[in-house]
Amino acid sequence: MISERFMVIDDHIALTGHASRMGMVRAPVLVSLLGDLFEHVWSRAEPRPRGWKPPFSLTEQEKTVLRMAAEGMTDEVIGRRLGLTSRTVRRHMANAMERIGAHSRLQAGVRIAKAGII
Repeated sequence: MISERFMVIDDHIALTGHASRMGMVRAPVLVSLLGDLFEHVWSRAEPRPRGWKPPFSLTEQEKTVLRMAAEGMTDEVIGRRLGLTSRTVRRHMANAMERIGAHSRLQAGVRIAKAGII
Protein backbone atom coordinates (compact mmCIF):
# COMPACT_ATOMS: atom_id res chain seq x y z
CA MET A 1 0.00 0.00 0.00
CA ILE A 2 1.68 3.22 -1.18
CA SER A 3 -0.06 6.51 -0.49
CA GLU A 4 0.77 10.18 -0.54
CA ARG A 5 1.52 9.86 3.17
CA PHE A 6 4.67 8.02 4.07
CA MET A 7 7.67 8.23 6.35
CA VAL A 8 11.15 6.84 5.78
CA ILE A 9 12.83 5.77 9.02
CA ASP A 10 16.60 5.46 9.19
CA ASP A 11 16.85 4.46 5.48
CA HIS A 12 15.74 0.91 6.38
CA ILE A 13 12.01 1.08 6.99
CA ALA A 14 9.18 3.12 5.50
CA LEU A 15 5.66 3.51 6.81
CA THR A 16 2.91 4.30 4.35
CA GLY A 17 -0.86 4.60 4.41
CA HIS A 18 -3.20 6.45 6.74
CA ALA A 19 -3.45 6.55 10.51
CA SER A 20 -6.12 3.86 10.53
CA ARG A 21 -4.14 1.51 8.24
CA MET A 22 -0.37 1.83 8.12
CA GLY A 23 1.85 -0.54 6.16
CA MET A 24 5.51 -1.20 6.78
CA VAL A 25 7.97 -1.44 3.88
CA ARG A 26 11.34 -3.09 4.51
CA ALA A 27 12.54 -3.90 0.99
CA PRO A 28 15.64 -1.73 0.50
CA VAL A 29 14.76 -0.90 -3.10
CA LEU A 30 11.27 0.33 -2.15
CA VAL A 31 12.52 2.26 0.89
CA SER A 32 15.10 3.95 -1.33
CA LEU A 33 12.46 4.68 -3.97
CA LEU A 34 10.19 6.33 -1.38
CA GLY A 35 13.11 8.41 -0.14
CA ASP A 36 13.89 9.51 -3.70
CA LEU A 37 10.21 10.29 -4.31
CA PHE A 38 10.10 12.50 -1.23
CA GLU A 39 13.26 14.36 -2.26
CA HIS A 40 11.88 14.87 -5.78
CA VAL A 41 8.55 16.27 -4.58
CA TRP A 42 10.10 18.34 -1.77
CA SER A 43 12.60 19.98 -4.14
CA ARG A 44 9.70 21.30 -6.22
CA ALA A 45 7.49 22.39 -3.32
CA GLU A 46 6.60 26.04 -2.98
CA PRO A 47 5.81 27.67 0.34
CA ARG A 48 2.31 28.94 0.88
CA PRO A 49 2.11 32.69 1.17
CA ARG A 50 1.73 34.11 4.66
CA GLY A 51 -1.95 34.24 5.63
CA TRP A 52 -2.92 31.71 2.94
CA LYS A 53 -6.38 30.22 3.34
CA PRO A 54 -8.09 27.50 1.32
CA PRO A 55 -10.37 28.81 -1.43
CA PHE A 56 -13.36 27.39 0.46
CA SER A 57 -14.26 26.55 4.03
CA LEU A 58 -15.71 23.36 5.44
CA THR A 59 -17.16 22.52 8.82
CA GLU A 60 -15.12 20.27 11.10
CA GLN A 61 -17.73 17.52 10.62
CA GLU A 62 -17.43 17.81 6.82
CA LYS A 63 -13.62 17.69 7.04
CA THR A 64 -13.81 14.59 9.23
CA VAL A 65 -16.21 12.84 6.85
CA LEU A 66 -14.04 13.71 3.84
CA ARG A 67 -10.86 12.55 5.61
CA MET A 68 -12.45 9.23 6.55
CA ALA A 69 -13.81 8.74 3.03
CA ALA A 70 -10.33 9.48 1.64
CA GLU A 71 -9.03 6.65 3.84
CA GLY A 72 -11.42 4.31 2.04
CA MET A 73 -14.18 4.05 4.62
CA THR A 74 -17.76 3.57 3.45
CA ASP A 75 -20.57 5.87 4.51
CA GLU A 76 -21.82 3.15 6.84
CA VAL A 77 -18.43 2.76 8.58
CA ILE A 78 -18.01 6.53 8.87
CA GLY A 79 -21.50 6.79 10.36
CA ARG A 80 -20.82 4.07 12.93
CA ARG A 81 -17.54 5.68 13.98
CA LEU A 82 -19.06 9.14 14.28
CA GLY A 83 -22.40 8.07 15.70
CA LEU A 84 -24.28 9.26 12.60
CA THR A 85 -26.61 7.57 10.15
CA SER A 86 -25.21 6.83 6.70
CA ARG A 87 -27.82 9.27 5.36
CA THR A 88 -26.34 12.06 7.51
CA VAL A 89 -22.85 11.13 6.31
CA ARG A 90 -24.06 11.39 2.69
CA ARG A 91 -25.62 14.79 3.48
CA HIS A 92 -22.32 16.05 4.95
CA MET A 93 -20.52 14.75 1.87
CA ALA A 94 -23.02 16.38 -0.50
CA ASN A 95 -22.80 19.72 1.35
CA ALA A 96 -19.00 19.65 1.26
CA MET A 97 -18.97 18.72 -2.44
CA GLU A 98 -21.34 21.58 -3.26
CA ARG A 99 -19.27 24.07 -1.25
CA ILE A 100 -16.03 23.13 -3.03
CA GLY A 101 -17.64 22.80 -6.45
CA ALA A 102 -17.00 19.09 -6.92
CA HIS A 103 -19.26 16.88 -9.03
CA SER A 104 -17.87 13.55 -7.79
CA ARG A 105 -16.19 12.16 -4.71
CA LEU A 106 -12.97 11.75 -6.65
CA GLN A 107 -13.02 15.39 -7.70
CA ALA A 108 -13.76 16.39 -4.08
CA GLY A 109 -10.77 14.38 -2.88
CA VAL A 110 -8.46 16.01 -5.39
CA ARG A 111 -9.67 19.51 -4.53
CA ILE A 112 -9.37 19.12 -0.77
CA ALA A 113 -5.94 17.49 -1.13
CA LYS A 114 -4.71 20.39 -3.31
CA ALA A 115 -6.09 22.86 -0.76
CA GLY A 116 -4.18 21.06 2.00
CA ILE A 117 -7.26 20.16 4.00
CA ILE A 118 -6.41 16.47 4.23
